[in-house]
Amino acid sequence: MSALLRLCFVLPLVAPGHGTQGWEPCTDLRPLDILAEVVPSDGATSGIRIVQVHGARGLQLSAAAPRTMSFPASRIFSRCDLFPEEFSIVVTLRVPSLPPKRNEYLLTVVAEESDLLLLGLRFSPAQLHFLFLREDTAGAWQTRVSFRSPALVDSRWHTLVLAVSAGVFSLTTDCGLPVDIMADVPFPARLSVKGARFFVGSRRRAKGLFTGLVRQLVLLPGSDATPRLCPSRNAPLAVLSIPRVLQALTGKPEDNEVLKYPYETNIRVTLGPQPPCTEVEDAQFWFDASRKGLYLCVGNEWVSVLAAKERLDYVEEHQNLFTNSETLGVEVFRIPQVGLFVATANRKATSAVYKWTEEKFVSYQNIPTHQAQAWRHFTIGKKIFLAVANFEPDEKGQEFSVIYKWSHRKLKFTPYQSIATHSARDWEAFEVDGEHFLAVANHREGDNHNINSVIYKWNPATRLFEANQTIATSGAYDWEFFSVGPYSFLVVANTFNGTSTKVHSHLYIRLLGSFQLFQSFPTFGAADWEVFQIGERIFLAVANSHSYDVEMQVQNDSYVINSVIYELNVTAQAFVKFQDILTCSALDWEFFSVGEDYFLVVANSFDGRTFSVNSIIYRWQGYEGFVAVHSLPTVGCRDWEAFSTTAGAYLIYSSAKEPLSRVLRLRTR
Repeated sequence: MSALLRLCFVLPLVAPGHGTQGWEPCTDLRPLDILAEVVPSDGATSGIRIVQVHGARGLQLSAAAPRTMSFPASRIFSRCDLFPEEFSIVVTLRVPSLPPKRNEYLLTVVAEESDLLLLGLRFSPAQLHFLFLREDTAGAWQTRVSFRSPALVDSRWHTLVLAVSAGVFSLTTDCGLPVDIMADVPFPARLSVKGARFFVGSRRRAKGLFTGLVRQLVLLPGSDATPRLCPSRNAPLAVLSIPRVLQALTGKPEDNEVLKYPYETNIRVTLGPQPPCTEVEDAQFWFDASRKGLYLCVGNEWVSVLAAKERLDYVEEHQNLFTNSETLGVEVFRIPQVGLFVATANRKATSAVYKWTEEKFVSYQNIPTHQAQAWRHFTIGKKIFLAVANFEPDEKGQEFSVIYKWSHRKLKFTPYQSIATHSARDWEAFEVDGEHFLAVANHREGDNHNINSVIYKWNPATRLFEANQTIATSGAYDWEFFSVGPYSFLVVANTFNGTSTKVHSHLYIRLLGSFQLFQSFPTFGAADWEVFQIGERIFLAVANSHSYDVEMQVQNDSYVINSVIYELNVTAQAFVKFQDILTCSALDWEFFSVGEDYFLVVANSFDGRTFSVNSIIYRWQGYEGFVAVHSLPTVGCRDWEAFSTTAGAYLIYSSAKEPLSRVLRLRTR
């Protein structure tokens, strides 16, 4: 194709009757949507059908009368009657298999009085033909330019660009390499379309009707449309201009415009467990009988279409999980191809791992620990680890917390690395820029609570964690890692500085290879941070456990204090207070969702008089914040974890005052 395409300009002497005006194109040089010109406002009476295949809509025209799918050429050639000498035609179509000798028309321009074919685009199973009328002193004859094997008849979407310029005819299929034909007979410089009509999908008669689907049919005067379309992420469906009713690939049509037309689609509905959602399943449906929901595969993700909205109705006791001793923390995790597990951090010398079997947790493995406070599950590549935070020294008086590694041969956790810690309360595992880290919350060393907590970094060469950074903490109880865009954050819950629980907890941001102070929060015996997101909003909730100072007399109500939810204010580049919630020596927050609802559950442990206090589930109510919706009887509640199985959604909590953890089932309606 020539880089510069000439336009059809008209001289007064060439086209009498147009007055004495200067040169101007016969039509606008913008894309002319031929298909939109023939789509009537009331598709139901026109014989047009909308069909969706492979996630894209197209028009089926074979039931429409040829006259219905036409319009006068004067509608777009408003300034003169000459077809542009250089132009391109863009077509997006889906063609079913055809008999060997069948020909079908995509587009024609026909003289009304003589029924003479002035221009046409026709295809057969093996060729695409461009037809035009050529006139000279010897008379008029029809010329055909044929492109062989464009591979159209495969029941898939394809986008073609036919460009005409200076005796060169070029065909580009799906943004591939163009096929150029240097024709002996060039396209006429003065092809009159006076008194002619455009016909879409026919040659004005029943023979040769187009039986496939057409999605796009555009005439671009004066230039090659290929640079406007290509390259494209989805070349078979590259768009220059399509009718509004076809513009959405999937989902609900805007303003229900599509419902004006008979609508059908080729679909396959899969039943049973969740199938994969890939390009092969694109625009196919899956019906989840257990949840009574219908899902559509869109862009490698199952999107809810008609899912019944689940709403939390009530919480019922599902299992009493008897543990080796009081449990200070629980960690729920999955091992691929093995199953669902929970690890309990027990006060006495043995902690345990339980496996979910027949809808209950059953004992799987005992692990020696020393007043374990928490477990943390994490993976590095294919390696699966479980780290325990030990609070007390071992039999030799040495303080170590231990990382265990899953043995695929033994199907057990085995000791992997011991790390010196100081009354460790928590581990946090995280990844930044492909590097793996572990942060330990060192609570105290002897009677000194103002000590360093340590961040360890995985060394791929030694395959061990090595100290990377120390951070000064005061009775550290918990670490929480999260990311916002490209930024990584780590927040610590400081509990006690040796004289008071009124201490600041700190949020750190990772810059230049280390964590640096970003923001400080006033907290009261902070025991836990929970980060969560609702829509685009990011929140941090702190669990305050105790308001105490050695200079003041201890009062019972010093345990009944506000815990606080903060929200990230992007403009201020800081977290600001969003909501106070009254809690009873709160030790943990857990965020979870049911259907389209969001919840927080707090671990209330002590009200100053008794450990038998209710823990509360709060539901997100938008501008009202979180509102209490369920009270759950608990005894010395220490930790909550939410998890789900194919059977439903559950909560498990641990008790620091009795050797019994409980699994609760979330009943929905």
